[in-house]
Parts: sequence; structure tokens; C-alpha cells
Amino acid sequence: MIVRSAATFTSDLPDDEIENEEGTEFIQYGGKSVAEAIGDILKRLGCVVDPPIYAHEHGWELDAKYGKQPLWGQITFLVDYVFFFEDPTFAFFRKRHRPDYLDMLNRLAQELGRDPRFHNVLWFRNEDVLSGVPGANEPISAE
Repeated sequence: MIVRSAATFTSDLPDDEIENEEGTEFIQYGGKSVAEAIGDILKRLGCVVDPPIYAHEHGWELDAKYGKQPLWGQITFLVDYVFFFEDPTFAFFRKRHRPDYLDMLNRLAQELGRDPRFHNVLWFRNEDVLSGVPGANEPISAE
């Protein structure tokens, strides 16, 4: 079984990064509106979700719980090898893939697919993001 717990996508959510007056330095990196939207989706799926945590150049973090399963995720704008900013990326970081986690991941994928604010959602194994490996339409597959 292949578990892809990172998703790249485009979004209609507002750009919420804040730069200094000269536009030369970030005061706040973007992604908070995306983190809040994904947090709201997770709440609808039955998760207990804390408010997003600012992680500076790493974007925004989400701490959540699905049943007894703790979840930690991050929303960031990854940079590719030539330093162009990419679309937002959301990833859960877990070592174990228990059945309830896999169920929640599938349900999250369905909700992101139905949500009109998210487009072009592709799923990756965390280590495959920006590697050139093509993304999948679903987070979990047999091969």
C-alpha cells in the first residue's frame, strides 16, 4: 500500500503574506487562510483542531486529533530547485498509518476535491514532493 500524506494544490483563498514596506522582507509568511480552511474541513471530519501556529518560513502548522490519533500537519509554500515559489503544500507527518488515519486521509481528499476553493489537488509521499514524481489523485493506493 502506498500512503501519500502530502498534497499540492492551487487555491482561491486570499494571499495573506505580509511584506515590509520595501517589499524586501517577509513580516509574515503566507498560508494562514489555507491552514484555517483545512482546519475547518478537519473539524467537519470529526477532528479536534487547534488554531494554526505560525512557523515562520515553514508556513503554518496544524495540531489536531482524530479520535485518539494525534495529527501534526504543515501548510507551506515550497521552493523548487531554481527558487521559484510553488503552490501551497499541505502535509501530515506520521510514522504509523493506522486504519482510522487512512480513513480520515481519504475523507480529507474527498472534501478537498469537493471544496470550490481548492483546485488541482495532487497527492504525494512526503519524500516525493518536488522530486519530479507525478502526483496521484488519491492519497492511498494498492501499488
